[in-house]
Order: sequence, then structure tokens, then C-alpha cells
Amino acid sequence: PLANITYAIIGAINASITGLPAGVTGSWAADEVTILGTPSVSGTFTYTVTTIGGCGTATATGTITVIPANTIALSSAPGTDGQTVCINNAITNVTFSTTGATGATISGLPTGVAGSWAGDLVTILGTPSISGTFTYTVSTTGGCGTATATGTITVTPENTIALSSAPGTDGQTVCIDSPVTNISYATTGATGATVTGLPAGVTGSWASDVVTILGTPSVSGTFTYTVTLTGGCGAVSTTGTITVNPLPVPTIIGNDPVCETTTGHVYTTEASMSNYVWTVTGGTITLGSGTNEITVTWNTVGPQTVTVTYTNASGCTGTEVKPVTVEPLPVTSPIWHN
Repeated sequence: PLANITYAIIGAINASITGLPAGVTGSWAADEVTILGTPSVSGTFTYTVTTIGGCGTATATGTITVIPANTIALSSAPGTDGQTVCINNAITNVTFSTTGATGATISGLPTGVAGSWAGDLVTILGTPSISGTFTYTVSTTGGCGTATATGTITVTPENTIALSSAPGTDGQTVCIDSPVTNISYATTGATGATVTGLPAGVTGSWASDVVTILGTPSVSGTFTYTVTLTGGCGAVSTTGTITVNPLPVPTIIGNDPVCETTTGHVYTTEASMSNYVWTVTGGTITLGSGTNEITVTWNTVGPQTVTVTYTNASGCTGTEVKPVTVEPLPVTSPIWHN
């Protein structure tokens, strides 16, 4: 509303008032003109008060300048006032155009992001260094009234990955054809993960924020695998190793063929192994069972076998089967002559 304006009139019986802005009126009573109200349009209005009746016509003029209320409106692309970014990544610049104001204040921005006003334009820009959802407010200063606008900047933290299975499972050693101890990683932020570099027979998968690696390797060697998170914020990865040792291949050294006899036959294999388990068919082990050398007495003719199972220094167990042919002893018969 404007401050009331009054004019004292002498001799007239009435007065007319013209040129007032919409929302403002003028009236005459008891020798006084009063102008009052709340202008609803902006601009500069020159009004005229003219007496009616009495002797002659007296006039007076004045001006009412109506300044428009401050305004503020988003001028950058739609949606920039409600954006989501990854931490330590620059936001898309946000701008608001203003009218009437002589400045603006901006509050509620994340650390690393700032706002400024110049030339009737508010600009918000920067790189947020903390995560969270930040509701900011832009308020005009100066001019008429206070116009405000709000927006949000959601800052997503970087993806994370951490071993969640037992310590050391990400650097394990197994024998070929034996299952690995399951390996798991807890993740945050990601929407998936890829696992590369695993030995044949072992697979990796992601579900419900957990990467799981499991299976039975079918090839030997040292395999450095990589888990890389997908989606979310940041290219986050981790590595581990699975060493797959081959099974030992024992070599049995001994006689073949042999004769059926009570005389012992010696069979040996590598002495660098341990946990020797020997078995034979068609004969008996007379010496050395549990060592890398045994003595066998064959008592059944025909095809027989010598089998040894042993463990190498890597803890892997191998088996060798050696075929042995047991020949019968010759039988002599005397020839009688008459």
C-alpha cells in the first residue's frame, strides 16, 4: 500500500481524481481529497485532482511510481535445479534470472559449490567435496519484496569395495580339481561388478552388494583376478590371486614282467614326496609300506598292479598305477627210460 495522500480544498463542492494506478482510489469529503490503496500494476502514474463547483477550477497533480516486485526464475536447463552428481565431480551450472533485485543470497550449498549474483543473474557452480542431499535457497535482496527459489543437489559418494571373506582368501593356493575357499567382497554404491582373470572352473558374480568368487579350478598356474565395480560413482577395483598347483604324477620303477616267486621284488618312486600309500594285487608287500620303496612277493600269476598314492610339498595328491605281469615258474618233469 502507498502512504495516504490528502489535499485540502476551499470553496469547491466536490473534486475528481484521474490517472491513478489500478488498486488506488481517490475520494472527496469535508473539503478534503484522500488518495489511498495498494497498486496492482507497476509504472509511473501522473494523477490530477480537479475541483468541482464554487468559483473557478483548481487543479493539482502528483506522481505515484510503482516498482514491480522482485522475481526469480530458473534460466539454466530444466532439471538443473534438482541434479545428482558424484562426489568430486563438477555440477552442471545452475542459473536463475532475477528482476528488481540488487543482489541475492544463496544458502544450503554443499562444500565446494558456491553461488553468486551479478547482472540480474544468480549462478551456482563448483565441485562438491562431501556427499549427501543438499536443499539450497536463493533469495533476492534489494528492490521490492523478497523472491525465493529452492533446489536440490544430491551428491553420491564414491563406490567402495572391501574383502568380506576371511583374511587371506584373496590370495589362496589350491590344488587343481579342488574347490577354492569362497571369496567375497562387500560393495557400496555400485549396481554391478565384473570379475576377470579367474582360472577355468572358477566364476565371480555380484548380487545384493556382494561379489562372490567360487568354483573348482581345472587348470594350474597363478591367476591374478580383478574385480571392477560398475554403476554408481567412480571406477573402483581390487585384485587378488589364486594359485592352482598341479597334481603330482608319480613314477613307479620296478620289474616287469616278474616271476612267481617268494623272492621279493623292489618298487620305488620319488623320495621327495610324503604320505605314501601302496597297494598291490596278486601279491603281498613284505617291506617298506608307507615309504617310497617297497618289496613285493608275487604269489598269483597273470596281470597284476602296483599302485602308489602320495602327496607333494604343495599338499597335492597324485596316484600312479603300474601294470605288472607275473609269469608262472617253469615246471620240469623227469623222463623215465626203460
